[in-house]
Amino acid sequence: MVLLLALLPGLAMADNAVMEELGTKAAKTAMQDLKVEKGDANLLILTSAGHAIVDGQTTQSALKGLMNVSGNSIGDANLFQVLRPYWKPVWFYFFDKATGEGVFLQANGKALNGSLDEFKALPDDQVFSKISKANVDIDYLANHTDEGNETYSKKAFNGNEGTLIPMSNVWARGGSFEFIQATCFHDHLCPGVTSGLFLAKYVEEKLPITNSSESYKVISCPNWCKEDLLQMRWDATPGKSGMFVMALTDAEKKAVPGIAGIFIRWNDTAKQGDALVLAYNSSSVKNGWKGPDWGSKLATSVALMDYVDSPETFVSTIKEFKVDAGKLALLQNAGMHPLKVAGVL
Repeated sequence: MVLLLALLPGLAMADNAVMEELGTKAAKTAMQDLKVEKGDANLLILTSAGHAIVDGQTTQSALKGLMNVSGNSIGDANLFQVLRPYWKPVWFYFFDKATGEGVFLQANGKALNGSLDEFKALPDDQVFSKISKANVDIDYLANHTDEGNETYSKKAFNGNEGTLIPMSNVWARGGSFEFIQATCFHDHLCPGVTSGLFLAKYVEEKLPITNSSESYKVISCPNWCKEDLLQMRWDATPGKSGMFVMALTDAEKKAVPGIAGIFIRWNDTAKQGDALVLAYNSSSVKNGWKGPDWGSKLATSVALMDYVDSPETFVSTIKEFKVDAGKLALLQNAGMHPLKVAGVL
């Protein structure tokens, strides 16, 4: 038993070495295909490494291989981990902003069970169960919809097209680190999660945080993709009572058009706060897309980036009111309708 325990750290190191080599192989293969060199500022890497677990092995060491070969890093805002459940495959995606081309590689889990030397000797087609390449720049796709049809319908990126293609295009057009990071937590970029950015910026302008006793609380009703961005940006998580999420009926939504929820700046020392009931409406945005359905949300996601500094274009205040501890409890508690407590329904 003692001998077995002594061997365990070595086994863990071997597993980590194989995972690091996996990241190394992915970067070398994709960068050769894209014809980019280490440190190329046009290169974006997205991956599920660090979230995926393969046959009991964690995959975070693959990030070391990616960084060593590519020069990309989280600190440089060109390497992001996309949230996936641990049982999903580990994959890597490389996007060249200069050409609009993306390369996707999905690891073959069975190839990761051998020794490091055995793994290094494997050819690419045994290391990866899928390697594919496509031009995903929206301007290119608008003029080559047949290629876009092929990419989406044949799942060139193993069903991750709706995640990787919008992220690539928004990143290429200057999407900020914190926004892309939030979309990775959401697991894809769409107009819904972008609405969270606009709502957040609107609240931050109207109710700025002024001291360490203050924080934002969200009574989210109805729920949509926006909540995931708010959790990341404000640390307003359900587990810390920073967010309460509730659905609304169609009749309730109709009664309060555009309702997005109740947003509170709460002072935990004074036990009081200020609240905004907000509406969101982006129907006025024109995405210019005239092609197949797969491009509509993509085009809207790109078009919305022009409004990042003017959230008031889509966000408006329905009502403002003060909140004390008692009212906060009513807004949060099960059995109490928050919009009725707020006096807007």
